[in-house]
Amino acid sequence: MNPARSSEGDFSLVAGGPAHWLQQRLGLIKPGAPNLARRAAFSVLLTWVPLLVLSAAQGLAIGDKVRIPFLHDFAVYTPFLVAIPLLILAEGPIERRVAEVVTHFVHSGLVPEDSLPGYELALDRGRRLRDSTLAEVVLLGFTAVSVVVVRNEFPFDFSTWRSLVSDSVQTRTWAGWWHLVVGMGLFQFLVWRWLWKLFIWYGFLWRVSKLDLRLIPTHPDRAAGLGFVGETQRFLWSIVFAFSAATAGVLANEIVYGGVSLRHYEIPMVGYVVVVLLVFLGPLLMFMPRLIEAKMKSLHDYSTLAVTHNRMFDGKWVQGDNPKGETVLGTPEISSLADLGNAYDVLDRMRPVPFDPADAVVLVLAAVIPMAPLLLTVMPLGRLLEFMSKFLV
Repeated sequence: MNPARSSEGDFSLVAGGPAHWLQQRLGLIKPGAPNLARRAAFSVLLTWVPLLVLSAAQGLAIGDKVRIPFLHDFAVYTPFLVAIPLLILAEGPIERRVAEVVTHFVHSGLVPEDSLPGYELALDRGRRLRDSTLAEVVLLGFTAVSVVVVRNEFPFDFSTWRSLVSDSVQTRTWAGWWHLVVGMGLFQFLVWRWLWKLFIWYGFLWRVSKLDLRLIPTHPDRAAGLGFVGETQRFLWSIVFAFSAATAGVLANEIVYGGVSLRHYEIPMVGYVVVVLLVFLGPLLMFMPRLIEAKMKSLHDYSTLAVTHNRMFDGKWVQGDNPKGETVLGTPEISSLADLGNAYDVLDRMRPVPFDPADAVVLVLAAVIPMAPLLLTVMPLGRLLEFMSKFLV
């Protein structure tokens, strides 16, 4: 059996690396049982619950001792109850989809037999990067540096559950230190780790794009058979949603407690959506040269075929060169004429990229939906619902 065929199915984007192995040692992950829900719940116990306990111990969980008590802080709900659990739960669907894509490249025939060795090298390279200890140490270093850099930075100049102001000097509370080191440290590490996984994924796709792929320009997905790659990017919506949710919590604090208008963030929000599309769909432009080349060649080939076919059809049925006296009704030439026209039409509408607008829409919605509640700061709920209802009429 060819080695590529025997090993492509065991490729995993998630199951590897020091962080994965550590969780296995701790019993959080077991063979064949990633325990996603349990790990997501454990993250809440590690982040949000200690923050509640520590802030309550200092009398900062609720009440008027500080301007923003813990339970009134939007930015402690979105990262620790939504974003971090979602980044963990995302491993399941993304893992399954990536495995399906890796297998489909070979089983669909897109990767021909003589390109299987190169395909296997792409898989091996991805596995080595996934399992790299150095890479995750660097990610941990990025996280540590970011924590150190912001240790003396505070979102507000008044007392909150995170820090207390005395003689214009802010000092972190117990909960404030836990929030910075454990809570935000874990969140940032997970974000960095997912970005590294995306780098591995895009590296694999780039190596595959350099192979002699057997593209089918007339494929009904209008991407020469590569449409499944773009559809895979939709499964990354959870990463986008998680980051947007955490950001929305910070913006909510700025708007409600800092007095900043939502309109102040209009341009940054638009820029953020653009960045999301560039990060999650932009790398797929690596397939564009191959797709354009395949389309141009096939347009030429089908045009030549159509000229030959239609000249024969015209000579037989239009010019009257029909020595056998056949009737046009029910003749197979009519069907072949229509089939050739349909094939050329599909080819003409073939996209130069392996994704369609629906893939972009899913990612855009994942980016903006967590921000939607912020509209309540500039528009009453009743008016907002009335505005939204107009789109349904």
